[in-house]
Amino acid sequence: MASQEDVFKKLIAHCKEYGFVFPSSEIYDGLSAVYDYGQNGVELKNNLKKYWWDSMTLLHENVVGIDAAIFMHPTTWKASGHVDAFNDPLIDNKDSKKRYRADVLIEDLLAKYDEKIEKEVEKAAKRFGESFDPVMFRQTKSAERQRSG
Repeated sequence: MASQEDVFKKLIAHCKEYGFVFPSSEIYDGLSAVYDYGQNGVELKNNLKKYWWDSMTLLHENVVGIDAAIFMHPTTWKASGHVDAFNDPLIDNKDSKKRYRADVLIEDLLAKYDEKIEKEVEKAAKRFGESFDPVMFRQTKSAERQRSG
């Protein structure tokens, strides 16, 4: 079984190879363990950021977004509740009167998407037999979804 360090090295190599990250200041011998986003990394980061922003601000009437500095006076952090009692964002279902953690709802939805994708891959594998390439199928489907969505 591969060690966690081996898995991490493979992940970094994959991310470098496909343009997600590059060693920072690479042309000047780089900095150890510091990376810059590559073309695909920037796109991924921006997509995640937009998805998060939209899910936090557009889906709630009583939430507005601001872009503030991370470095703030300690009183600001205390007043915001981050010091004494930070809580995960919750979503109230008015119909069922239940409360859900937003991250759990997102994870559940992504799991459903993953199941749907796996079913599509299995169906295509049966249809195309030995000539079926699951990696190419996923890439093609992903590109189709991006064009249509």
